[in-house]
Amino acid sequence: MTGSSKKLVLLLAMVAFVAAGAALYHNHHEENLAPAASRTAGTPKAAQAARTKAQAIDALMALPELKAWSAHIDKASGGKAHGAVLDDEEDGTKLIGGKNYWSLSFVENGDEAAHRWETFLVATSGDEILVDDTNDDRQLTLAQWRAEKRPLERIVKQADSAPAAAAPPP
Repeated sequence: MTGSSKKLVLLLAMVAFVAAGAALYHNHHEENLAPAASRTAGTPKAAQAARTKAQAIDALMALPELKAWSAHIDKASGGKAHGAVLDDEEDGTKLIGGKNYWSLSFVENGDEAAHRWETFLVATSGDEILVDDTNDDRQLTLAQWRAEKRPLERIVKQADSAPAAAAPPP
C-alpha cells in the first residue's frame, strides 16, 4: 500500500468510527428524551398514556356520580339547567406531588349562573382522578370521596328540599 492509500484507509476508518459513535449517541439521547410513556417498561398502558383535556372531561363524565348528578339537574330544573364540566386552569395543568393534573369542575349550568358542585383533578398521564376537597385543603381519591362525602346522597337530599336550580349543594 502506498502512503496515500494508507491515509485514505485511515481516514475512512476514522469517519466510520465517528459515524458509529454519533449513531450510538443519538440513539441513547433519543431514548432518554422520548416521552416517559414510550420508555417505561412493565407498567400498564393506562399509566403510560398521556391524557388530553378532552379525554379528562370524558373520563369525569363517565363517573356514575356525574351521570346521576347530570340527570338529576336536568330533571329537577325541567331542562333549564344541565350538568357540565368546566376547565379551572386555563393556563395549563396543576402540579400536585410532582404530578400534573387537569383541574376541572362539575357545575350546574343554568341560564343565570353556573354553580360549582365539585372540583376534580384528573392526571394528565395514567387514569388517576382525585377530588379537590377545598374545605380541608386536601385531595381525596375517588374511593375516599365516595366513602367520606357520599356524593350520590346530595341529589337525594336536594330532591327532598329544593329544585336543582335554586341553590348549589352543600
